[in-house]
Amino acid sequence: MKKLLLLFIFALFASFVYGLDDSIDIVYFYGDGCPHCADFEEFLENDLDSYNINPIGYEVYHNESNRELAQSMAGEYGESFRGVPMIFVGEYVFVGFSSKIGNDIKDAIDHCISDDCCDSPLAAIKKCSVIEEKKEQLTFFSVIALGVADSINPCALAVLTMALIALLIKNPRKRKTVLYGGVAFSSAVFITYMVYGLVIIQFFKGLGSYFSSISIYVRVIFALLAILIGILNFKDAIKYKPGSFATEMPIKLRPLVKKLLKNITSPSGAFVIGIFVTLFLLPCTIGPYLVVGNILSGIDWIKSFPWLVLYNLIFILPMLVVTLLVYFGFSRVEDVTGWKDKHVRALHLVAGIALFVLGVAMLIGWI
Repeated sequence: MKKLLLLFIFALFASFVYGLDDSIDIVYFYGDGCPHCADFEEFLENDLDSYNINPIGYEVYHNESNRELAQSMAGEYGESFRGVPMIFVGEYVFVGFSSKIGNDIKDAIDHCISDDCCDSPLAAIKKCSVIEEKKEQLTFFSVIALGVADSINPCALAVLTMALIALLIKNPRKRKTVLYGGVAFSSAVFITYMVYGLVIIQFFKGLGSYFSSISIYVRVIFALLAILIGILNFKDAIKYKPGSFATEMPIKLRPLVKKLLKNITSPSGAFVIGIFVTLFLLPCTIGPYLVVGNILSGIDWIKSFPWLVLYNLIFILPMLVVTLLVYFGFSRVEDVTGWKDKHVRALHLVAGIALFVLGVAMLIGWI
């Protein structure tokens, strides 16, 4: 019995001593179907079997969160995410795989074995995970801010007021028809914009999956796009001109929209025409929507979908508010139109500030 007890204590001691001899952590990012990634994993199994290593892999082609993590990890090492496999050993980072890179990885492992102060890339993983959590919070803020910037767009309010005027002309005494028509029109805009948003997000997800090396540049492009649209809104706030590029509906499209909206005679008609009208709204609202689509493309579908719903609810909120104000008699459609025209510069200023700040936040990596 004593021998068994001594043997058990010896085994515990041996495992403890072995645990002190830490293995070398190797963090790598790969993609399913990537031939160089397969070569690296074969190298791990066959050429590094004599080393005490702890390989940890993250797939990036089909996992947006891992792709975001790869970009953050690359930034921590002063690199950009240029492709897979991307391999981290101690203070070294390797992109791609070849026989030369394999030898360099062995040298990096030998350096870590001989250097007691060799940092594990897992420390950077933990740090990046904390950063990603903060980014999620900032992303939530950005979705709300972009939604507000898009919702106060003068052209969206103008289109709704024209639809309500058409309903009032056809049904001057049926206030409920105006209520149902305004809700139907807003619902049509919400549903159609949801479809547009899903297409935009899927496009950017596909772009990131198959061209992961340029995904960081895509983010920079849309950060600059947000800043540019913000500046254009500042320009409209200082010197307003109807139909300005990227901030309002083009003047040439307005007669066609008015003609289309005049055909609204019922709530069902408002819903159908509302779907078609979104095509004319896109020139003045697509900028913020592309920016938010690019942000949400880096998040799992389960997380991004509710935020897309939130964005579009914010987008149609002013439409619903105007509809209720007219229905309950607190305001006339003409008053809403007059208010919009009077405060059009302020609306552009608020939208410009939101877009400019978010663009800068994306550019410096906060979002």
